[in-house]
Amino acid sequence: MRPAPYAGFSMRPAMLVVGLAALIVIGFIAIGFATNGPAAQTNDSKAIKVIAGTSLRAQPAAPDLSVITKAGEPPSNILNAVSVPVGARRVSAQNNGSAANQFDSQIGLVSDASQVALRNFYQADMKHLGWKIEDVGPADHDPGALEVLGQKAGSDGFYWEMGAVVSATTFGANAPPAGQTKFTIRLLQEPDPD
Repeated sequence: MRPAPYAGFSMRPAMLVVGLAALIVIGFIAIGFATNGPAAQTNDSKAIKVIAGTSLRAQPAAPDLSVITKAGEPPSNILNAVSVPVGARRVSAQNNGSAANQFDSQIGLVSDASQVALRNFYQADMKHLGWKIEDVGPADHDPGALEVLGQKAGSDGFYWEMGAVVSATTFGANAPPAGQTKFTIRLLQEPDPD
């Protein structure tokens, strides 16, 4: 005769809980690997694109902006949303941030394009690159200059402002026959609204 099975303590329910917990942990690890791609890259190519509504062609500004970037600021999605017209040359760079913790820097450039052509370029290009255009018109504190101001959400959790301020076209001995135009691209991190 066979003895009756023992109806006491069983480890099966405990092993089921441990197995389920292991599956959940493995699942979360797999999701983490699937969603974490490579670090965001800055577009430092010289790829040229046509911008509708303007005769000027655009190329990424990241190489020109590299002199003002520091410690991951501005974030790559902001740097990749700034273009310069083909043929523009950087002539200066400036940090406006002084004691503030917010990023505020600019680069100065010069182009053989006219003031109106550059203003139209930035108005069309900034909109194309996802900037919310906030103002187009005469520049504050710079008589004769025109500005295009925009805002965009950065991948760092802050909003960023971009201003393209275009001075009047000048003519002179060192300028080409059609003139030369100086302009500034300024990037500013908006303060955290407490």
